[in-house]
Amino acid sequence: MKTVIESFFNSLKTGEPCSFKGLTAFPVFSTLPEGVDFATLTEAFREDWIEIRELTQGGSVPELLVINKSDRNILILDSEELQGAKQNRVLNITVLVTAWSKVVVPVSCTERGRWHYLSNVFSDSGTMAARTVRFSKNRSVGENLRRDSTFRSDQMEVWDKVDELSMRSGTMSRTQAMRDVFVDMDEKLRSFDKAFPLSEGQRGVVFFAGKEPAGFEYVSEPRAFRDLFPKILRSYAVESLLGEAKTARALSGDQAMAFIEKALSAETTVKHSAGRGEDIRFSGDGVIGSALAYEDEILHAVLFPDDKEGRPGISGRPGR
Repeated sequence: MKTVIESFFNSLKTGEPCSFKGLTAFPVFSTLPEGVDFATLTEAFREDWIEIRELTQGGSVPELLVINKSDRNILILDSEELQGAKQNRVLNITVLVTAWSKVVVPVSCTERGRWHYLSNVFSDSGTMAARTVRFSKNRSVGENLRRDSTFRSDQMEVWDKVDELSMRSGTMSRTQAMRDVFVDMDEKLRSFDKAFPLSEGQRGVVFFAGKEPAGFEYVSEPRAFRDLFPKILRSYAVESLLGEAKTARALSGDQAMAFIEKALSAETTVKHSAGRGEDIRFSGDGVIGSALAYEDEILHAVLFPDDKEGRPGISGRPGR
């Protein structure tokens, strides 16, 4: 696995950045050939290839059942949100659900104030968890994985981060739903969609909040990355709108690559994923993150900065 990880990170390069309202994005490309084919969650729901439901009629907060009803592989990203059933959830890890298979997946609740059915099955909420929620969840899942080999999150911490997001945005949600923050801010978030166009062949992105790195995101298929980018972008944009970071001048591709390459010196933990493939965790040298590898290919990777206090770099401090 070490060779797969090193080959992946050594294949990456960045392009020219775009900036808007304190957020800067460097497009990321890879010299590796495209390999494993898969559909995204949004595509799978649109084509009725997938069914996601509560594990039992009574429900289990940290687990859901995913049924692939097609001959396509389906990739569901860590922190993509599902709405409906007894309460909204986000995935704790990235999961590859192969053709005609069923998988029990680990999840966290993002709707604290509801525990009753709105529908028998879940649908795509069109949302990925806000970046601060993702950071804290990624960290707690990594800690639990190293301690007792489970993909559980710190659910109370997830709820606390969702509550903080709601308070910062001024959103009043009857069920304390994270998605309501994104709905309330939809018009402002739309302006980011136009400000960050994708490049041909783009497979990833490095975000900066002001002068500080905020995160790295990668999906192995350019087509899939294009489908997922609106969710990924809004995960960072919502924090940018609520923070105070100002767009930094003279950020370089070298700075973006230096952040990505921290993963090469981080401690690495590899465990079998809930679906197919291997779940990889990165921790140390100022970063935390995760990736999913399948058939010697990194299908998805994410990195966040981790300072000495364990807080992400997109903390709302003004850039200088």
